[in-house]
Order: sequence, then C-alpha cells, then structure tokens
Amino acid sequence: MNKDLFNSFIINFFEAIEAEFENIMKKEKSKKLSVGEFEVDAIDYLDNSKTPIIETIKETPEGILLYLKNKEEVPSGYTVEEIFHPFSLAILADKLIGKEKYTKILENFYMDSEDIVREFLKEKNVETLSIEELGFEVLAISKASGVYKLAEGIVSEILLINSRVFFNIKNDEDQETLMVHIVECNAADLAMLLNNMFFPVE
Repeated sequence: MNKDLFNSFIINFFEAIEAEFENIMKKEKSKKLSVGEFEVDAIDYLDNSKTPIIETIKETPEGILLYLKNKEEVPSGYTVEEIFHPFSLAILADKLIGKEKYTKILENFYMDSEDIVREFLKEKNVETLSIEELGFEVLAISKASGVYKLAEGIVSEILLINSRVFFNIKNDEDQETLMVHIVECNAADLAMLLNNMFFPVE
C-alpha cells in the first residue's frame, strides 16, 4: 500500500482546488468569484426546501472561503475541507475550470479507499472490525434508515456487507449509531481516518 496515498489525495484534491480558485481570482484581478449561477449545493439531501447553494468564493485573511446563498442561516464562510458534500466542491471546481478533473479524482479516491479496506478485512478474515478505541471521528450522511441523516462522531466499527464497506458511527449529539457506506463519508475525514489507521504515528 502506498503510504502517501491519503496525504497525496488531500494535496491533489483540496489544496489543488483551493489553488484553482486563487488562480482564477488572480486572472480576473478580483478577490471574489460569483458562482451562484452554477447552482451547486454545499449540503445535499438534508433540506429540500432551502438548498444551500454556493454563491461566492472569497480570498480572505484566513484563506479561501466559500459562502452560501442562505446567509441568514449560514452567515460564515467554509474552507474547501469544510464543504459538507465533497462532490459539490469537485463539481464546482470542474465547472470553473471547464473540464472534468476533480470529480474523477474524488471518484477514484473513494473506489481506492473501499478496495483497500475491503482487502484489509478479507486478509484478516473478518466482516466486522471494532475500532472505537482509536477515536477516529467522521462526518457523513446516512440513508440506511431510508431517510437522510447526519452522522457526526466516532467510528465504532468497520463492516463488510456484500463486498461493500460500511462504517458504524456513534453520533456525538445523541449517541445514536448510524451505518454509512464509505462513499457517504466526508472525504477529508475519510482520508485522515485511513491514513492514521494504516500508517499510525509512532
């Protein structure tokens, strides 16, 4: 397994997208990009009535921040890593650069991650692996119950079901355990979890 796989994803995806935004602003000689016309959601699924559209990208003293259309509900900006739904970030970046690049990087990351975890569990000859004691936190959106729910907390177990990889996440707020497919996890959290799991700092 490539030790740099997960770190290189952060560089090739999040940091590269931030650099794309910065380069476009430099070309346009502006510290702000209006992107509302693309109608890209920042947080899919959770609110059908008030979908939060990414409206502007700004260069600030804190770095590149993305602001949503419904400012009365979400007045502060998000960094690229904080965008709730990573495919939204990839789609927005691809629309701005005019080619499909970052959606492919993200798709490959999720597929590679699932392959790696699947093989890891098969080598151990287990379908359930408890990792709660490691304390890895992940943000995800679960539809296991039939409706979309926010899962935010410590990953208690990794499951292999019909050759697909799932995580059980114990919600910080109510301690409810939600099962999420690996693709439903925030990409930055997933990269950090897998990097620390397979290449722990000694």
